[in-house]
Amino acid sequence: MTMQRATWDEVMRRAVEQLPSLVGYWDSAQRNVFANRVYADYFGIEPSDLVGKHIGELLGEDLYQLNLPYITGVLAGEQQQFDRTLIDVNGVVRVTQATYVPDIVDGVVIGFTALVVDVSARAEIERERDRAIRLFQNVMDNAPIGNAVMTRDGRWLQVNKALCELLGYTAEELRQKTFRDITHPDDIPLADEHLKALADGTLTNIASEKRYIRKDGATIWVQRNATVVRDGDSGDVIIAQIQDITARKVAEARLERQALIDDLTSLGNRRRLMIELDKLAQLPGDQPVGMLFVDIDAFKTINDRFGHVVGDRVLAAIGRRILDNTRTEDISCRIGGDEFVALLHSARSAEGVERLADRVRGHLAGPYDIDGTDIPVSVSVGWSWEPTTDPEKLLRIADERMYSSKRA
Repeated sequence: MTMQRATWDEVMRRAVEQLPSLVGYWDSAQRNVFANRVYADYFGIEPSDLVGKHIGELLGEDLYQLNLPYITGVLAGEQQQFDRTLIDVNGVVRVTQATYVPDIVDGVVIGFTALVVDVSARAEIERERDRAIRLFQNVMDNAPIGNAVMTRDGRWLQVNKALCELLGYTAEELRQKTFRDITHPDDIPLADEHLKALADGTLTNIASEKRYIRKDGATIWVQRNATVVRDGDSGDVIIAQIQDITARKVAEARLERQALIDDLTSLGNRRRLMIELDKLAQLPGDQPVGMLFVDIDAFKTINDRFGHVVGDRVLAAIGRRILDNTRTEDISCRIGGDEFVALLHSARSAEGVERLADRVRGHLAGPYDIDGTDIPVSVSVGWSWEPTTDPEKLLRIADERMYSSKRA
């Protein structure tokens, strides 16, 4: 039995010696009873030389004072666990986790076991993680454009200051909403489609222009770039960058309007008419549409007699009268110097278009009062009623009838 006990003790000692962690036993007077060989790696003292020494001699005054609350606690019968950074005998910085376990016999603490594990690798990983989190947070907080983290179903998880300022909401208010709550109703179907594609992996990222509605009710245009980050443990999230492009969209709309609008009359120009005719050609079926073609008779005479400034004002006045005699769904354009075309989406029959041509001819006739001077004006009007599948024929017939009217 004694041999078995000695053998068991030897086995346990060898096992403790082979552990990579510090293992030691200290009595109630804080003097060492046992220490494994790892103590030599940390403190440069052989375990046999450590026996009987006070723990303060091992740790040094500063480190001893830091550990003293935990030593006091374990000698009071309470297990202790804490982290400590040490510099070993070779100058290597080690991050450790220490555990003090009281040895209680018959209700009395007669000593404690100290287990100190090197967790430097884990601590470095945690530091890298913390640095990455801080970096991400700094980028989020200080980015000049809106940044957000969203769930796969479109809830806002994290938003930065720039996005809050853009939308007029506080971060807490946004976290109570989904992206649908602030998206313009007309843009929600496409936004839902994009979100579904990101969630199911059909798309890995998206870039689109859409409209948001601010807290104050104003509609803004944004450029939104989003990508999905896959995480099987915590759940996938969507990272989005959102930039205000309202000013750009307004400028584009202004340029587009300028490209399609005649400056003198505020009617559409020839380019606008061609675009509308192209749209007609794309329509299914052969539903007819009406057209008026208006030309001012002897307009060169007006310019020669009264001057080009007066001639321009006559053109503008005729443009206003054309608008007054067509409906809002109709499209009126000035396609040349003194030529006007009205595309009559409101027309319902050839007879109706022909009657409108006669009425417009009378309404556009002068005189026009320009600064107290009566300017005599007459116009020739042609019309057509043709299927939308042949818009060129629609324009050609109206033009031919206009010239027939002029010759007459």
